[in-house]
Amino acid sequence: MEAWHAALIELLLFFIVFPLTFKALMSLDIGKMFQKGAIWQMQITVIFISIALSYLVTRGVMNLIELSTKLLSN
Repeated sequence: MEAWHAALIELLLFFIVFPLTFKALMSLDIGKMFQKGAIWQMQITVIFISIALSYLVTRGVMNLIELSTKLLSN
């Protein structure tokens, strides 16, 4: 797999996974961990955690794809 193919797949995968993780994190009640009225802090926290989880999931899937293509090409 060429480098630009892998980069394009990774970028597309990230933008597919990000809304899913964001939606899943929005269903959690994280208001108990913050002071009352700290809405923007909660929103920033959910966004950052969603970005981090999306990156981890994307890298994991990309590693599986790269390993499987290496195994199948030999």
